[in-house]
Amino acid sequence: RWLRRGIRIFFGCLTLLISVAFPFLPSLANLIGGIALPVTLAYPCLMWIIIKKPRKYSCMWCLNWTLGCLGILLSILLVAGSIWSIVIMGMEVHLLIKEEASSVSSYGPVVFAL
Repeated sequence: RWLRRGIRIFFGCLTLLISVAFPFLPSLANLIGGIALPVTLAYPCLMWIIIKKPRKYSCMWCLNWTLGCLGILLSILLVAGSIWSIVIMGMEVHLLIKEEASSVSSYGPVVFAL
């Protein structure tokens, strides 16, 4: 029980650290989503075929292969499109953001265009 809570707290702290330390992630959201997409769309279909071992060329076998291949194809297209978008529009990186209302002096945003 305590191990599970510890892992949840660690994961929450790690997520907070990543969201604070890497403020340029909105520019990479499509790329990260495209890389993670096969876990949701393709792998379950292909794992079902491996686990259940349906008869070859049956209706369910063909359906799962088709859905798995479409998921992989969609992921490849999404990754290519997001890379194209990053190349065309550039990526804004705000390492230190200057607050208008704060009295604490800080550096302005650093912008890199790829």
